[in-house]
Amino acid sequence: MTSQTTPTSIPNAIPNFLGQLALAPRQAHKALSVWPLVLRDEVEIGPPGYSALGAALAADSVTIGEVSDGGSVPHVRVANRSAQGVLFMFGEELRGAKQNRISNASFLVPGESKLVIDVSCVEQGRWSSRPRAKFAAANEVVSAALRQKMSRRVTMARAVGQSFDADQGEVWSEVESRLTHSLADSRTSAYSDYRDTRTHDVAEILEAFRPLERQVGFVACLGDDVAGAELIGHPSVFHHNLRALLRSYAIDAVDAPLVERLADKPRAQRTRFDSPESFLQALGRAEFASSPSLGEGTDLRLNGATLNACALVSDELVHLTAFPE
Repeated sequence: MTSQTTPTSIPNAIPNFLGQLALAPRQAHKALSVWPLVLRDEVEIGPPGYSALGAALAADSVTIGEVSDGGSVPHVRVANRSAQGVLFMFGEELRGAKQNRISNASFLVPGESKLVIDVSCVEQGRWSSRPRAKFAAANEVVSAALRQKMSRRVTMARAVGQSFDADQGEVWSEVESRLTHSLADSRTSAYSDYRDTRTHDVAEILEAFRPLERQVGFVACLGDDVAGAELIGHPSVFHHNLRALLRSYAIDAVDAPLVERLADKPRAQRTRFDSPESFLQALGRAEFASSPSLGEGTDLRLNGATLNACALVSDELVHLTAFPE
């Protein structure tokens, strides 16, 4: 995490972190533009207090499996054998076990602990274990447009004291629409099969984007409109996840007409931010509701008239995802 003299209070975690950032010059290709967010030179960077999920799985320090032999669609069990916490990013895909899942929020699994986290299925047509019964790293994050809908549903569930429920039916409906649109051959109705049909186009877009030193996030635009923002509290953890997060927006740039058709509101009725500065200013002024996360830290939620955002804070900001509403 970034070094500060005292831990950041929960209400001020987001504006305080935004105050440490500078916008770097725009990077763009085709419909996708990205403004990198970097820590200012005067901000000291200490060692991270947590690791990226992909790094932890590669080091064989974390195991993810079904909660029981029978399994449970909305839950998976995590065993973290390392001394550090492990970050499960909102929308990060877990591939394998009885069916592929995605994390319904950002969760920080403490070191040397076990935890059951809330997930959604993105492979409706399979409920049987593959040769390896555990989950493997997909190193992918699902579409930003799908995560925007999920964030809204989870926020509504948390507001009435429920779990991190993202509305499984809505997730399956979105996946099915993308499979149909892409003419993907998917025997198990898997989001990964849809993504595979867009591999070439997404890779072509991403050729224009490069990581920057001290980068911890970005603001993304599709066409002339801000599409969202991603922030992770430490540069090394962010760099591990950067390409997956960029692909989350690039795939929506490739399928922009479909994304528009699946949107909850027509474009004319949605809040539009035409610059990253105005979007970040609105984010810094927003008031978030807080509740305990499933693991370490506090879950923050915003479902306002102009912004839809969710974040995880543990002393300082761990991960934030924000969209225009």
